[in-house]
Amino acid sequence: MNCISFVDCLQSNLITFENASTYSKISNGYHGLKWTNAYVLDTEIYPQWSESGFYSAVKSGTWVAFNMNGDRMTIAIDTPNKFSIKSFVVSSAWNDRVTLSMVSQRASTYYKEASFKIEKNRSTTIELNWLDINTITFYASIKNSQHGEVFVMDDLCLDSNTLSTSTSTSTSVETIDKCSLNEALYQTHCYYLDGVGGECRYGYSLGSETILSLIADSFIGLNYKTAISGNCCVITSEKYSNYGVNSVDQCNKQGPFTAVPSLNGGGCRNHTTEHPRQLTFCMSN
Repeated sequence: MNCISFVDCLQSNLITFENASTYSKISNGYHGLKWTNAYVLDTEIYPQWSESGFYSAVKSGTWVAFNMNGDRMTIAIDTPNKFSIKSFVVSSAWNDRVTLSMVSQRASTYYKEASFKIEKNRSTTIELNWLDINTITFYASIKNSQHGEVFVMDDLCLDSNTLSTSTSTSTSVETIDKCSLNEALYQTHCYYLDGVGGECRYGYSLGSETILSLIADSFIGLNYKTAISGNCCVITSEKYSNYGVNSVDQCNKQGPFTAVPSLNGGGCRNHTTEHPRQLTFCMSN
């Protein structure tokens, strides 16, 4: 592996992930590309993670990108357009001895692949110089583990023939002052997650799984409303619980949330047993 100086990367082609919405999913069109399972956060908002890879990966500003829940991250562009990925800075978020693997495609056909060891408290500059590709997929893992690992990226240097200067992201969910702390605004209601065993606060009632499926990502970076959960299957207005948190790093642990409820997450399927501190999805009346 070789390291490069970023004076070799044109400023217009250096993606630093600055000035995006707090802890949000990167939307398609960001820098003219299509992004899958790519999120950004401002590390200044999370000083409690100062010993994690979220801090060691920072090279420009305070923002970084990461893959949610350890799942694969993909960057792509529609053909016949193409891009070249030169280099990036990366750390493992929570663990050492992590292997970051990358596979690329050119014109929808396998092109190149590579793997590198990454650490939590020390960033690694990876130089690829893969030219004229359409897709690159990243996946991080630990040997003999069945689960993916979260990696953190900064200073992504690439070149695209459709490179855009736009750095904005968009979302249909807001977390602004129309709602209280740790609540997400969707349409005309405020929503929150709390470990309260199905008992919502006065003026709130149980929200539906349908709405939860639409806005789950908006809880990334937020926290429990009042109490840490004791069971990760989410109580909603439905008779059975089918949504849960499947991340061992987040389930029943102090936030802010780095993983959110998903369909059958944590094995929650037609779940009926209620824990006094079971995770609960509430909405304003």
